[in-house]
Amino acid sequence: MEQKRQAPRVLIVDDAPAVGDVFGMKLEREGYVAVIAQNTERAHRLLEAEEFDVILLDIRLPDGSGLELLKRLRQQRSLLDTPIIVISGLDQTSDVVDALREGANDYITKPFDLAVAFARVRTQVAVKRLKEANDRFLHIAGNDLKKPLMSLLDAARQLYTEHQPGSTVTAQDHKTFASIIESAEHMREVITDVLELRALRDRRLRVEKLETDLGAIVRQAVAHSSVLAKIKGIELRMEFERELPNIYADDARIMQVLENLISNAIKFSPANTATAIRTKRDQDWVLCEVADKGPGVPEQEVKLLYTDNVQISNSSTTGVNSTGMGLALVREIVLLHDGEVGMRNDAGGGATFWFRLPMVESVYLS
Repeated sequence: MEQKRQAPRVLIVDDAPAVGDVFGMKLEREGYVAVIAQNTERAHRLLEAEEFDVILLDIRLPDGSGLELLKRLRQQRSLLDTPIIVISGLDQTSDVVDALREGANDYITKPFDLAVAFARVRTQVAVKRLKEANDRFLHIAGNDLKKPLMSLLDAARQLYTEHQPGSTVTAQDHKTFASIIESAEHMREVITDVLELRALRDRRLRVEKLETDLGAIVRQAVAHSSVLAKIKGIELRMEFERELPNIYADDARIMQVLENLISNAIKFSPANTATAIRTKRDQDWVLCEVADKGPGVPEQEVKLLYTDNVQISNSSTTGVNSTGMGLALVREIVLLHDGEVGMRNDAGGGATFWFRLPMVESVYLS
């Protein structure tokens, strides 16, 4: 279900066949897309029509200076948005200095080692990808925290202005308290998902697997989610298969998986319905399902689930949509446990999100 990342695109602006053709073939073999422009005019046309992850730019071109092209590009694109590596001859040291001053990210000299040149391209692509990831996380934090924060502040201001110390709490006040809890809970989820997904991607989050009972983790996750479910009028039902084998897992991380799935079910389910959390054996796996009575997921969007920052077109019943980061975090954690994730729309309405983990016996035998 992972959304496949597009191959990095590299624009080579150089009129020397040894550079464009030979290095272009090297890039293609490594899974990159190489596009060649032999002069500045062709480079301009390509850059107006397409986006590139890295540009390799010869300092001296047949129809103009690569430095002039570099200056124009830097007026439109930052060092992180479009990395540029200049190509120079061994006798062009002063030109290289000028290029770095004008905003080139790196340089290589002719004749160059293909492995070294590719390593420098790969480094610039990695930096660009990191910048894109940071932009994505900032976008999520900015947009998905703003609405619940404003709701929380409005509710708090209402309570503050309408009530003096010692006044009676009304039914409307109780609803306002519930709104505050919902908004704060959504903000907590966004912050946790963003930080922990980044930690997982950066390999800074430890997973310590021990033999454990999935049913016990489910009970705790349901208990943690009970207040939010009560506010929405959602009944949480636990349906356990008897004598379920143990799993080999990090309790805290699997708790996160369950809390994310249960939270999503609560958000998208109408009031006065039930969400079922089921566990059962599935051959050499232990399967856990969270089945809601919400609107389900449009079939064309199912394949996008469990990927970063995906929001389905169906709105939550709270008016606050999921960021998509929660499901991405679920997938990452389950994969770290050698498990699998999935989702299906149910015939009677609603959706079932599931994950399965290897039971202890199969882990020891593998």
